Amino acid sequence: MKPNTPTATPAPAALTLAAQVDNHQLIDRDGRRWRLKVTSLRPVRPRAGWYYLTVALVGADGAASLSPLMTGIMSGGGRGVRPWCECRLYPEVRTADGATLDARAAGLEAALVDRLGAIIPAGGHLMAEYESPGQERTHAELLLRVPPAASELGAIMFAAGFRGAFKDWYIAEGGHEGPRKLQANKSPTPQTARAALQTHAHELAEFVRRPLPHNPTDAAIVRAAQDRARNLLGAIRRSPVR
Repeated sequence: MKPNTPTATPAPAALTLAAQVDNHQLIDRDGRRWRLKVTSLRPVRPRAGWYYLTVALVGADGAASLSPLMTGIMSGGGRGVRPWCECRLYPEVRTADGATLDARAAGLEAALVDRLGAIIPAGGHLMAEYESPGQERTHAELLLRVPPAASELGAIMFAAGFRGAFKDWYIAEGGHEGPRKLQANKSPTPQTARAALQTHAHELAEFVRRPLPHNPTDAAIVRAAQDRARNLLGAIRRSPVR
C-alpha cells in the first residue's frame, strides 16, 4: 500500500505574478542595468487573493532604492475575473545613495509597465492612479478631454499591450474607489481586440483633428497629446490584430 503523500498547496496566483516582477532586469535609455525588487508583499484583508506590494529599483551597487518605483495591489483574479493590478507609479525615485533618479526620463517607469503587460494575461487589466505628484500631466490631459489612450499614462499602458477598452475613474461611484485612476484592459479575445482597436482608431483620428484650445497652456498640452495620438494611430495600423 502506497503511503499518502501530502499534496502541495499551490501558491496564490497574485504571489506568482509578484514573483515575475521580483528580480526582473530593466535597461534604461542610457544602457544602465537595473533590477526590480519586491520589498513588501502582504495580503489585503479581508480580500482573498489580493496582495499589497511595493516595488523598488536596485542599481549596480546591489542596494534597493529608498523610495519605490511602484506601490499597489496585485490580484490573481478568480471566479471569472482575470488577474489585474492597481498601482501608483512614481516617476522620481530616491536611489540608495539618496540621489534623485528621473525614472520616467530614463524609461524605467514605462519598462515596469511593460513588465506588467507581459505577465497580466488577456482579459486582465491595469489601473494607474493619476492624482498624485508626478502624474499631473495625465490629470490635465484627461480634464481637457484627451482620449485616455493618448494621455501620458495611457500611452505607456497601450504600448505595454493594454489595448482593450480604457476607463477613466474620475468619479468615485461608491465612495471607496480612492483617488482618480486610469484603467486599461487587455481584450479577452481576438474579436474584442479588433473592436477595441477600431474604437481607439476612431477616437484618436477625431482627436488629432480637434482645434487647439485658445489658452496657450492648454494648447501646448493638447498639441503634445495629439502628437502622441498620431504615434498610436501608426501602431494600430501596424497591429497584427486587424
